[in-house]
Order: sequence, then structure tokens, then C-alpha cells
Amino acid sequence: MATKGKDMAVWGLDSERLKRRALAMLRWLLDPVRRTPVVVTSALLTLLLTVVIVNLFQPVDAAHAERTTPAGASSTSTVSVRRFPKAHHPSKSASSSSTTKQQTKQQKPDPAATSAHPVDWLKPSQQVDYPDPAAHPGLSLEVSLRDQRVYVRDGSDLLYTMYASTGMDDSTPRGSFRIQAERGDHFYNPGEGMGARYYTSFLNHGVFLFHSVPTDSKGGYIKEEADMLGIRPGSHGCIRLTVPDARWIMQSVPTGTPVLVK
Repeated sequence: MATKGKDMAVWGLDSERLKRRALAMLRWLLDPVRRTPVVVTSALLTLLLTVVIVNLFQPVDAAHAERTTPAGASSTSTVSVRRFPKAHHPSKSASSSSTTKQQTKQQKPDPAATSAHPVDWLKPSQQVDYPDPAAHPGLSLEVSLRDQRVYVRDGSDLLYTMYASTGMDDSTPRGSFRIQAERGDHFYNPGEGMGARYYTSFLNHGVFLFHSVPTDSKGGYIKEEADMLGIRPGSHGCIRLTVPDARWIMQSVPTGTPVLVK
């Protein structure tokens, strides 16, 4: 009887130990299950946040790229080269297309734009007739110091363009003047050692003139000076022209014709 009681006590102790072990094993098995919702929830939240961030910034980048990339843009850019100088810059606006067409018919091309050859200062600047002052009551001469050109105009209409060489060191006066009575076939300035043909005064009565390319003491043209025509200033204030252009102004442009130097 004592032995049986002892065996029962041992069995009871082993049963309690086995129960504790079973519970410990069960807790060990269930513990990851309890942690699983937290891990899954964190993973889902991370994935959701990533999707939101990607969808939030990608449209902004795409819109930025659309705004900053011109339509039809390519890796090669085209640069418009302006041939210096131009006589006229007509408007390309659709609203003024009819006016532009009308003015284009009346205007003559710039000789610099129609010929790539050096200036022949023994010939007219353009291969068209000189305008008839009697047919153009608004005749005027516009001298461009920047372009080294003389533009013959009737109001806003460009009639003729001449190659020119103006004063060095900005010695040609700017402003509004008029053709004066002093004009002639030839002059010579001993102080400068050169003269010119076909002169016409526009300021100070014989001081500032339109005239041909320079001549020497014998009346021969000085090629080195003439080659500056249409390219850069070379005079002491007068406006040098080709020989025929200077002759036309001297013979045909009336006294009192407006002259604008700018």
C-alpha cells in the first residue's frame, strides 16, 4: 500500500512536470502567432506608404518634365545666324501680313544680303535704278553708324541701300540735319592728304559731307581707304560712298532733304 502511494505520488509529479512542459511548448508555438499580426501590419503599412510616395511624386516629376521640355525638342539645337547688317526686318505677325506684303513690294533688298562679293566702289551699291526724288516727296537719307549703310527712304518705305564708311572714333555727328547748298565735283584737303569726288554738305556748310571714297593729290582713288566701305569707319567725320552713289546724291537729292544720322 505504501509502495502504491509512493508510485502515485511520483506519477502525479511527473504528470505535473509534463503539463508544465506541454504548456511551455504551447506558449512557444503560439508566441510567433501572437507576434504575426504586428509584423504583418508593419509590412503592410510600409508597402502602403511606399505606394503612396511613388504615386505622389511621379506625377509631379512627369508634369515638370512636360513643362520644361519643348514640344518637338531634339538633341540638336538650331541657331539663327543674322547676316549683319540687314536693311529691313518685316513683321511676321499674321494680323499685319497684308501690310508687310505691300511694303515688301516697295522696298529694295540690302546689297549685303544679295551679294557675298567685296564692295565694288566704282559701281552703284545695288543693281536697281536710283529713286526719282520727284516721285518721292517724303525722300530722306538715314545714316546707320552701326550698319555702315545709308538708307534712302520715302517715309517708312525703304527705296535704296548704300554702302558707307563713316567717321572714326565716333566723329560723325548724330542727329537730324538737312542737305545743304554746298556741293561739287571734287575737293582736296592738303591737311589730310586726300580729297574725294561728288561731295554734298549736310552740316556746317562744307564741313560734314557725303562724298565718294577718297582720292589722292592726283585725283586717283585710294584703294586701301576704299576697301573699308560698308565694313568699318574710316573717315574724319564725313560719309564715304561708292562713286556712283555719291554722284547721285550730289546731282539728284534736293537741298533741304532730311538727313538722320544714328
